[in-house]
Amino acid sequence: MRFTSLIICLFFFMNCATYWKNRKNDFKDIFTVGVETPMYGAALKVGPIPIGFVFQGGESEMGKRDLGRGIGIRGGEIGGYHSQQLVFGILGGESFHSGLPVLDAKGNWLVDKKGIPLTNEERANFKSYKMRYYSYFYDPVKDRKARKKEYFRRELTKDIVASTGQKEFLIYLPKEDLKPFGYPPGYSWNMEIVGGVYGGARLGFNVAEAFDFLLGFTTIDVLDDDFEGKEKPSFPGFPFPAPTDEELNQESEEP
Repeated sequence: MRFTSLIICLFFFMNCATYWKNRKNDFKDIFTVGVETPMYGAALKVGPIPIGFVFQGGESEMGKRDLGRGIGIRGGEIGGYHSQQLVFGILGGESFHSGLPVLDAKGNWLVDKKGIPLTNEERANFKSYKMRYYSYFYDPVKDRKARKKEYFRRELTKDIVASTGQKEFLIYLPKEDLKPFGYPPGYSWNMEIVGGVYGGARLGFNVAEAFDFLLGFTTIDVLDDDFEGKEKPSFPGFPFPAPTDEELNQESEEP
């Protein structure tokens, strides 16, 4: 009885620790306060719409867009981060990621299919983004077709698994794209002001992240960013279920 009570208390404590870690992460998502370099100009951004003239970042060598550094709190992380931004009136684009990018054999950043550098932190990857401002309104036909095709494949795979009970078919389930347009859900609700001459500052407040923080106390995850304790999908071995010990023994006994 005492042992059972101890296990229950330990399980409750671990769940409680995960719960409060998610609340802390949600709170850090709300604010942006950072100093950045190099930065020239000033701009105000309400949601995805910027107004102003800003140049930030650059290349250390041709084709290597690795300049643009900041330190502070941004994207739910406290510390250093990478930031590039160009605002010309209401045009331009920006990119952001925190943490250290994973490097390939040649020392170059590993990037996803949208060109966003990848790190070893799942949550940092989710909060990073790279986009051009006009693309917020422009959705090419080929991209829409690709998303519909992936959606159909995902739903078809789920239907096959549900009807046959064969979970090995989950290997054909396309990995869900958490950022289909290159930015996380909360990006569209961010308000920022940036400015500086070589060295600059960035201040921001995210309405959606504040809402997500408040609702998080009820365990409702509006922005789907509570990665602590989140159960990851699993399925049998690749490409088919791994053989059981009994099957292996039968194979070894066969002449």
